[in-house]
Formats: sequence, structure tokens, C-alpha cells
Amino acid sequence: MKNMLRTIIVLVVISITFSTQGFTQKKGKPFKGIITYSMTYSGDAIEPAQLAQLPKESILKVYENKTLTEQGPASVITNGDSKVVYTVVDLSSYGMKKYLITQKQEEIEKDNKGTKYNYSEEGKDILGYKTKKVEIIAPPKEDEEDAEAGSAKITAYYTEDMGGEEVNFGNQMFHGVKGMVLEYEIVTPKMNVKGVAKTIEKGKVKETEFLIPSDGTEITMEAFQEEMKALRGEE
Repeated sequence: MKNMLRTIIVLVVISITFSTQGFTQKKGKPFKGIITYSMTYSGDAIEPAQLAQLPKESILKVYENKTLTEQGPASVITNGDSKVVYTVVDLSSYGMKKYLITQKQEEIEKDNKGTKYNYSEEGKDILGYKTKKVEIIAPPKEDEEDAEAGSAKITAYYTEDMGGEEVNFGNQMFHGVKGMVLEYEIVTPKMNVKGVAKTIEKGKVKETEFLIPSDGTEITMEAFQEEMKALRGEE
């Protein structure tokens, strides 16, 4: 049970981290549907047991400027219209709580301050969509003891035919990018992650899927992270 809980916590942290990182541009076309990404990982810091537990695919549900990502007990709902992100972590089946973390625009913009975007006309065709390349360089987090652990470089290919900047609001990887990302690679000192869209299904989503549960225990992201550290036995 203890080992299973550790695995769940690792998956939750990864889901929030890689699910949950101002331009003037034309609006992208609104999209409603489901994008499924194939996921691969590399890096010396990944233990074989951990690698075996990492998801082989990621599913993104999109309803215009709202997105929903679910991975294990964690769900991340972003709303680019109201500029808010909700993270729901349901650990009730493990004798714990269902947590609800709300992050608003001011906090999100602060977290993304200093991020650099290098846009290019270079691109590729992905599942029939024309994409353009952008390199995203995120600065190290100020509160991390090891600054290098917080640095990341992301190479992404995005299309403006499935939404504009609003669809990426609050996404820890793509916040600020001008369109829907269909391929990306994240390079950090500890781990590399690559996602490539393998299917795009139009429709098949309802706005009710993006409703926020009313039975969650509200908690800040900082407090949640401290609770997870305590469960892992970290100081």
C-alpha cells in the first residue's frame, strides 16, 4: 500500500508539473474535441521502475478555450476565458482527501514571468495541420535550492487553426504560446519528455465535462506540495 501511494504521488506531481508552465495576435479558430499524444521519456535520473509507471499517452480534451487533462487521480482544468486553472487531486480511495487547487491569473502570470519565446516560420505538417515552431525557455524557479532543477527548454510545434493563446492559458508548458501545440519536447537537467499528437477527434466533448467539483477540499499549491513531501517522508 505504501509503495502504491508513493507511485500515485509521483504520477500526481508529474501530471501537475507537465500538465499544469502577452502577445497581440489574430484569434485562432475555436476547437472542440480530443487530442491524444504519444509520450516518451529519457534521462539518467529516471529509474526503470519509475519509467514503467509513466503514462505512454496523454489525452487533452478541448472545449474552445477550456482544456481538461486527466492522469491517474489528478485532473487539470484550464479556462482561458475566465483566466483561472483548477487542479483536482482525488486521493479519497486511498483514505485521504479530494483536493481542489485554484490558481488565478495574477499567480499564473507571476509563475511564468521571465519565460522567453523564440518563434520561427519553420514548421511541419502534423495530422493534416500546418504548424510553426517555437522555442520556450523557462527560467529557474526562485524558491528551488538547486536552480538548475527548475530550468527547462521546450521545443514545440503549434497551429493557429485550433485556437489562439487563450487555449494555453495556465498550461505550465505552453502558457503564452499562440496556438494549439501538437508536438513538443521538454529538456531539463533531470529528464526529457516528448509528446506527439497521434489522433485528433473533433467533437465528442461536452461543456459539462469541464465543471469544477463542489466536494473538494480547497488548498493552495504550496500547501498541497508540502503535504505530498510529508507523505514521501521528505523534510
